[in-house]
Formats: sequence, C-alpha cells, structure tokens
Amino acid sequence: MGSAAGFDVDDPESRDSCDLSPRLDADDIAPRRRSRLRRWVPVAVGIVIVAAIAVVASSLADATTYFYNVDKAVAQRAEIGDRRVRLQGNVIKGSVRHTATGLNFTIAYNGVHLPVRHTGDVPDLFGPAIPIVIEGRFRGREFASDRVLVKHDATYDEDNGGRIRDARRDADRNATRDAGAPAGANTGG
Repeated sequence: MGSAAGFDVDDPESRDSCDLSPRLDADDIAPRRRSRLRRWVPVAVGIVIVAAIAVVASSLADATTYFYNVDKAVAQRAEIGDRRVRLQGNVIKGSVRHTATGLNFTIAYNGVHLPVRHTGDVPDLFGPAIPIVIEGRFRGREFASDRVLVKHDATYDEDNGGRIRDARRDADRNATRDAGAPAGANTGG
C-alpha cells in the first residue's frame, strides 16, 4: 500500500488525521444553542428592569401632589396653574353651604381666604374652625376640591406637632373673622 508524504493512504487512522473537514456531532451543536440563549437572558432581564423603573417613575410623577398653606397657594396661584395640589387651611365659621354634589365653603390660613367648591363627601369631623387638607385644582377664583382630609390621630399629631399648632392658632384667629372675606383678602393678624 502506498504512502504519500509519510502517510499510509490505506491506513484509516492516517487518513483521519489528515482530514481537516469539520465534524458536527449533536454534542457540539447543543452548547452553541445554549450560549446564544445565555446571551439573550441578560438582555431580556435588562429590558424588564428598565420597564419596571419606567412604570415606578411614572407612578411617582403622577403621585406627586404639592402641599401649600392657603396663603402661599393664593400668592403662587399663577405658578401653580391647574396642577393638582393639597392645601391646608381652616374652615371659616358660617361659610359651609350644601350643594347637590357636595359643599361650598371658605378656608383660610394666615388671614388669606379662599372659596372652595367641593365635590363628594367629607369626613365626619369636618366643620368650622377645623384644620383640614383639601386636594384639587384652582378653577378661576375658586378652588375645586374632590378630597378632604381631617387629621386627628395621635401618630399624625406626633409627626406634625408644629404644623398642627400653627393650624390651631390660625383657626382660633379665623373663628372671630368674617366668613365672607374675598379670596386672597388679608384681614390682618
């Protein structure tokens, strides 16, 4: 049997050692598929994380409701525009009027009065000279409210003692003032 360049052509082992063509076995193919899948897993996880962050960020942006005392909100009405805000004030005695959809009343803080058109129910503790927080938007010279909060529990008192003292002092001052004072009127104090 002939030999070419030192290889025996009829020897199967010699022939295999010269064969440079690639051989594909099932064992060789499977790892490649797994490696492609492994490359896409971090990409998919990254997309899910980015989507979750976007959802949380948009929820936080929607949930951001700025908090003002009535006097500051009236002074900054142009900057606030029609954004949804929370206002703290005290209900003025004699200003509460029931309507078909809720209540109209006036709240005040530091001598600045603001008429409120509230839609919906109010808490049981709602009443004159009571510090409240309302949520809504400015609509012309009035404030359109759709939520009234009356803070009265011990935890709120502990966490916001200074704010409550200021609101109670202001409520006492407003209890002796005229309920019909126009929005933004500073009646002293």
